[in-house]
Amino acid sequence: MLSVSKALHAGLTAAGLVALVAATPAQALDKSGSYVYVPNRASADVAVIDSATDTVVARVAVGNVPHQVVVSDTLGRMVASNTADDTISIIDLETMRTAATVTLGASPEHMELSPGGDVLAVGNIGAGTVSLVSLAEGRETARIDGLHEPHNLTFSPDGKLLYIGNLGADFVSVIDVAKAEVVNEIPVGDPKAMASTAAGGEYQGIINVTRTPDGRYGFAAYGEGDRMAVIDLHSQETVKSLALGDLPWRAYSTADGRFMIVPNNGDRTVSIVSTATLEEVARLDGAEDMTGVNTGWFETTAFVISRAEDKVVILDLETMTNAGEIALGGSPETGVITPDGTKLYIALSGADAVAVIDVKARKLIKTIAGVGKEPWGAHMVGALNYCH
Repeated sequence: MLSVSKALHAGLTAAGLVALVAATPAQALDKSGSYVYVPNRASADVAVIDSATDTVVARVAVGNVPHQVVVSDTLGRMVASNTADDTISIIDLETMRTAATVTLGASPEHMELSPGGDVLAVGNIGAGTVSLVSLAEGRETARIDGLHEPHNLTFSPDGKLLYIGNLGADFVSVIDVAKAEVVNEIPVGDPKAMASTAAGGEYQGIINVTRTPDGRYGFAAYGEGDRMAVIDLHSQETVKSLALGDLPWRAYSTADGRFMIVPNNGDRTVSIVSTATLEEVARLDGAEDMTGVNTGWFETTAFVISRAEDKVVILDLETMTNAGEIALGGSPETGVITPDGTKLYIALSGADAVAVIDVKARKLIKTIAGVGKEPWGAHMVGALNYCH
């Protein structure tokens, strides 16, 4: 465990790849689950926020244009994907120093940790490849090609398989982790259409395969087809295809696994799907350019983030109704709710700040400044974490 006084005595300065901000010797990073990690794209660092005090206690320098952060509490490692550098930075949380900088394929963005916390999968979206990285060894162990703008990645509960959302295609790729090769492609849309052949505009294929907590089903929304496939993750068969609104983004699971919530950016609605019946049970009003959904307070409330309208739309999951809005400044990106479901942290890229929302009260309680330039998301150990 790292205390700030220990870090200072170790001589960690900005030149030594770490900037400690607003910290005192009494503050200690002794519980990784209590901290919010925020990648800052324009200042090339990661802010560490103590969720007990809602203050920035550290800024850790990484590579250029960090897109996402993941933390392995098993190994005491934090990883940032440096999109502009084609690298990842692996930070030792005990010393807050860079343990390794690993060069991967073009534009590494989204990452996913294996259930054991020792294997990291990284989608190199510009190269159409996925890298497997050993965090213990600090090196890339395999690079798998044959993907189409690999976006988010999902491990099976046993860590043996990796499901890839192809932003540039209408199917989910399945990687055998031990073999380090694609072993299956699960169709989601019909007919198949690749991004390179789509006529006009940006092509939105599969953003993510969102797993139910029990690992039984994966939900894959296909933006171009306005549908979502329900995939049996054991048999790798599609068991159902649901019609949604226009241009669905991706599914977001409630922590209890009862619902999948899907923003439909084309018609500014939000679909709520029951995982018990595999049916859409409600379609509520959303907003423009919805970037994420977070749920909390015993999974009674959903917060839908709208980057274009600088606000959060509140959905009541008990009554299945719209329950108000919270105004935010400066281009809200994505956020994370604390593992106890009580506070929501949202990165505000245009304001260089992080908004803090009281989930039970459904109101903004603080805006944290000094986090860095262009914060892009938020991560906490033990929480449901989402990225663009």
